[in-house]
Amino acid sequence: NEQQLGGGVLQKTAPAVFGLLAALELHPTNNKAGVFAPIGGFRQVAESMYELCLDNDVDVKFDTSVTRISDDGVHFTSKDDDEVGFLPADLVICNADVPFATETVLSASSNDGNNYDWNDKFDYSSGVIAFHWSFAQQIEALNTHNVFMSAKNADDAVSSWSVLRDGDDSKSINKPLKDQPFNFYVHRASHTDETAAPPGCDSIMVLVPCKPLVRMTELASLPREEAILKYKQQFDKDLVNDVREAVMERLSVLQGLENLQDRLIDEVIDTPGTYADYYNVGGGVVSITAS
Repeated sequence: NEQQLGGGVLQKTAPAVFGLLAALELHPTNNKAGVFAPIGGFRQVAESMYELCLDNDVDVKFDTSVTRISDDGVHFTSKDDDEVGFLPADLVICNADVPFATETVLSASSNDGNNYDWNDKFDYSSGVIAFHWSFAQQIEALNTHNVFMSAKNADDAVSSWSVLRDGDDSKSINKPLKDQPFNFYVHRASHTDETAAPPGCDSIMVLVPCKPLVRMTELASLPREEAILKYKQQFDKDLVNDVREAVMERLSVLQGLENLQDRLIDEVIDTPGTYADYYNVGGGVVSITAS
């Protein structure tokens, strides 16, 4: 049921990451369940996996892109020396995003793997605009996981998820996002992991729901870099600035965060276009499943 609220969110239109909310409710009364993160950040998971592979004599290739997967192996290119090669295999496990893979590396009509496209016939959850902020102060007003929701009734709950997903953007109705109900999530890793920020400083990640990328069939035949650049333009500077301003205003009502913008020392922004570029995910939508 698309309109059924689950864990306080709309099951269909809320970003997949908000599926963590049900698990978050188990904190802090249950020390055996909830949401946990590795010390040192999720990068530590990849590094530990790499070390495990080396311990088992696995050959890991870096700066190498798979361009085509066939029944008997994989075709690839190397960024270092422009090597084009083929690696035979009895079994190939493709960990790429399924909607992307079926239209590219698994498709006989793909442009030698040098393109970005996806199957848009699936249902997708919302994407997210992610702000990674570093501050020259500790933000004690925030816990590890923080959810900011705008809902006084059931109708408000529905509209608070659709304001970014259903419209082209907040400018389409000539109304800034800060004047509309919207929800977002904030993660402050340093609350439980002191390595997440230098002493006296802090870092947070803000996830704001947004629409996925809108597929443009004419971009499927372009070189990948050109297609990705055009998709990134769907989240232009004006839209991102509008979202940033709205989030900062909501955070400023917390004690000690009244002048948070003035303490910002570094910022990295990710949009569905960024995730499409980094991870080849269809529509730029990144799913996170709690377990």
